[in-house]
Amino acid sequence: MKTPISFFILATLSLASIAAEPTAAALPPGHPTAAMPAGHGAAGAADMSQTNAPLTKKAKVVSVVDAKQFTYIEVHDGKKSLWIAAPAIAVKAGDTISYADGEVMAKFHSKAANRDFSNVLLTTRVVIDK
Repeated sequence: MKTPISFFILATLSLASIAAEPTAAALPPGHPTAAMPAGHGAAGAADMSQTNAPLTKKAKVVSVVDAKQFTYIEVHDGKKSLWIAAPAIAVKAGDTISYADGEVMAKFHSKAANRDFSNVLLTTRVVIDK
């Protein structure tokens, strides 16, 4: 017969295994977090759904590549150009955007966009400025 403590421990371990971080194989092709280094999978996946991340950066859109669930946005912030990977958004060249800071991935290949990026900043939130 199991004691209540044993049952509690077993239930806790079962729930922990259900909530374990997804593997790269479980993510859709081209998903930015699929290419993240080990240990960043769950944090990256969770971060991509945060819609209240602070908008700490601002830049002008140079070009855009749409790829299913994500939009790759080339921006110029007055000093340099960089690519941003964000949840899908209808943005166009010439727009000014504000975006949340994020992790920079070097030598990133997007299967969904069928493109290589030397560096891409993975952000959770982009807003078109009015």
